[in-house]
Amino acid sequence: MMINWSIFLAALGSTSIEFLEVVAIAYAIGSSGYVREAIWGSVVGLMIVLSVAIALGTGLQFLPLQPLQILIGGLLLWFGWGWAKKSVRRLATGRRAGWIDDQVLEKEGIVLDQESTGFSKLNFLIMTKSVALEALEIFVIVITLGLATSAWYEAIAATGLALLLSLVSVVFLHPYLVKLPEVLIKLGAGIMLSAMGTFWLGEGMGLEFPFDEFFILILITLYSLTAGISVYWFKNQPVT
Repeated sequence: MMINWSIFLAALGSTSIEFLEVVAIAYAIGSSGYVREAIWGSVVGLMIVLSVAIALGTGLQFLPLQPLQILIGGLLLWFGWGWAKKSVRRLATGRRAGWIDDQVLEKEGIVLDQESTGFSKLNFLIMTKSVALEALEIFVIVITLGLATSAWYEAIAATGLALLLSLVSVVFLHPYLVKLPEVLIKLGAGIMLSAMGTFWLGEGMGLEFPFDEFFILILITLYSLTAGISVYWFKNQPVT
């Protein structure tokens, strides 16, 4: 069986950063003395979004091909453009993501309930909400990649690998996360999603691209050059 490496790498890069943020928050809450809240909040948040994702994926399969391509292309372009824009600004200003810091809860604006005795419902809800927000983004991306190419094995396998690597990285390699080029990873994932989204959106609108799906590589190159130029331009703007 031929492996669709473009989908595998797109899913791996896209979901890795999101899972790292989820696991980092859970690790921080657990380290604050709320292990049960972190575990159960993660489980419930994932189960809620998984149920929504399954229902969403099942419903989308009944759409005609052209509207489905437009929907998938639009979603991937929206996610990819947002990630690329944020990453370009972070590279230009030298900022890191909030979860990469030792004070992850403070950086992410999360305030825990420190007064409850026993199981804290508020901290459980905080963890559930944090997981659900990130997981929803993950599952929408995986579903759209799978529907667009039928490469479900690659998309799901990459997502499982991303979750495993995130758990290992945060639990065992937490002190070394500061060296992780998370901004570059997210920028690369954003560029890949933007290129794929542009291609499928164009196909859904009836455009014919030269070289068929190989045109995605051209789009990735063009978007990468644009991102590099943008970083250079922002860095050299005069300080006001």
